[in-house]
Amino acid sequence: MKHLRAATVVFGAVGVLAFTWALASGSHVQVPKHGEEIECGSAPNQAELRGLLAELMRAWVPPRKEPAVLPNADSRGARLMGTYCAQCHGLPDPGAYSADEWPRVMERMSLRIKALGSRRCHLLQLAVPTDQEKVEILAYLRQSAFESLNAGPKVPLTGEGAMAYLNFCSQCHEPPHPRQHLPSEWSKVVNRMQDYAYFIGRRTITDKENAAIVEFLKSQAR
Repeated sequence: MKHLRAATVVFGAVGVLAFTWALASGSHVQVPKHGEEIECGSAPNQAELRGLLAELMRAWVPPRKEPAVLPNADSRGARLMGTYCAQCHGLPDPGAYSADEWPRVMERMSLRIKALGSRRCHLLQLAVPTDQEKVEILAYLRQSAFESLNAGPKVPLTGEGAMAYLNFCSQCHEPPHPRQHLPSEWSKVVNRMQDYAYFIGRRTITDKENAAIVEFLKSQAR
C-alpha cells in the first residue's frame, strides 16, 4: 500500500507536469484511433521541464541535503547521487535509512527512474545509471547509513517510551539505535521526525509520547 501511494505521487507529478507543459507550450499529443500510432508533438525544453518538476516535487518531498553537506561529498558515490537522484528531487540523506534498507529503496528508485525516462514521446528525458554505477551508489549509501537498533548493542525495550519509540519510528524505517546520536541531540531529531511524519501523512505523536521517546533515547544514548 505504501508503494502504491508513492507511485501515485510520482506519476501524478509527471501527469501534472505534462498537462502544464502542454498548456504553456501549445504542444499536444494526438489521441489515436484503435491500432494507430501515437503522434507526438515537438520535444519539450528539458531545462524548463525539470525546473517545473522540481517545483512540483517540492510540494510533496521534504527538503533534502545540499551536495556540499553530504558525507564524503567529494567521493564518487556522492557525485553519482548528484547526477541521477537530483534529476527529480533533492538529494536524499544517506542517514535516512539503515544499511539493510537501502538496497530496497535503491531498487524502488531504479524502477521509477526507468519508468519515468521511458514514457512514450520522451516527455521527460532522464539519465539512467548503469549497473556498475548503481553498485557504487548503493555502497556509498550503505556506508553512510544510520545504525539500526538490531545492528548495535542490545537495548532494554521496556516502558512507555520504548514502545512509543518502536511504534513511531518503524512507520518509515527501522528504529535507529539510541547511540546514533548524543543525548543532547535526540530532542531535535525526534521533533524533526515528527514534522516529517506530518508532512507525509503518517501518524504523529502526542507531546507526552514525544517526551517519553526522548527520555528513553537519552537514557540509552552513548
